[in-house]
Amino acid sequence: MNAIIQNRLIILFASIGMVISALLWISHSANFALPCTGGGCDEVARSTYSRIVGIPVAALGFGYFGVVLVLALSRLQYPEQWRHYGKLLAGLSTLGVFAFAYFTYIQLFVLNLYAKGSPCWWCLGAAGSNLIVWILSLIGLRGAPSATGMLTRELLQSIAVSLLLIVAGLAYGGWQWSKATTAQTVKTDNEKLTLLYLDGQGWRKGNENAPLVIVEFSDFQCPACKQAYELLEKQILPQLGDKVLFVFRHYPLINIHPMAWMAASAAEEAGKQGKFWEMYAALFESQQELTPARIEKIAQELGLDSKKVREAVDNQDIHFKTVYRDFEQGSKLGVSSTPTFIVVYEGEMHIARGMGALMNTLNTNPKIQHYLGKQIEVQLSQ
Repeated sequence: MNAIIQNRLIILFASIGMVISALLWISHSANFALPCTGGGCDEVARSTYSRIVGIPVAALGFGYFGVVLVLALSRLQYPEQWRHYGKLLAGLSTLGVFAFAYFTYIQLFVLNLYAKGSPCWWCLGAAGSNLIVWILSLIGLRGAPSATGMLTRELLQSIAVSLLLIVAGLAYGGWQWSKATTAQTVKTDNEKLTLLYLDGQGWRKGNENAPLVIVEFSDFQCPACKQAYELLEKQILPQLGDKVLFVFRHYPLINIHPMAWMAASAAEEAGKQGKFWEMYAALFESQQELTPARIEKIAQELGLDSKKVREAVDNQDIHFKTVYRDFEQGSKLGVSSTPTFIVVYEGEMHIARGMGALMNTLNTNPKIQHYLGKQIEVQLSQ
């Protein structure tokens, strides 16, 4: 592999690293979720490790890959210093390898995403891009282009390809932002509303006669659902007051959250004993430590029959029909991720996949705004 091709590949993977870092930076800062096949993206984004002295780690990654890109382009602009820039690339990417190794260890073993089988593939993609840059930098330490007459054209082509990749990546991010903040609106009918909440499903609070209904499909082990709980209980529902009926329904994603169904069963048993909302709050507050023993201790602290709660956790058949009904009916209504909110008002259902889409629906839908008479304000904690 000649020196020019190696440099092209370094520019390519540095640009990919910049795109991934930019998307994660925007996602973490603006609180919208990128698609994540592993399911661990939210957990990484909301962990204490996602920032260093208040700066998003993804922002530092964006700056790092930007410097790598500039060094690789500088070799084309100043070919007489090719080896000097090569040494800088090798040294910087070696530091990058250590940094990415550390953060990969954090997400896989400290946040325990390896055991859960739900890593953040975006983070691993950035680490992989840097690993390739590092290997190419080491291979090319002694190399240099044999002819330099064509390097000006190579520089322009490399800049064009890099810009194209970055623009395409940010356009993809914009598309995902639109999906994350825009609810799907469909007409309601009695069949849909019966599936949603009219048949007595879910746990309810607020005004049973309110024309505005918010149904949340949630997972007690989902980090984004915990944030939704905090925003709903501390900010959104108090502002809505008696203008809304809030309905909570289960949607445990057991393939990535192994405790989710057990927690849902415990909540149902607590509800049977008259303390669903207390258990609901305690489960989210204890999300990082959820185990059967911890749930049993929560039951004791709430004054519940803890033996029955533990039995419901260990034998999920006890409340299987209720939890599965929520999951099945949510799927029929288009739910596939958590949290998903379905807002019902004046013959329309707004399917909002995430907090961004919920807030957008409440604050920009003209009919709902006319009914509420105010904007709903939230303060996002970082």
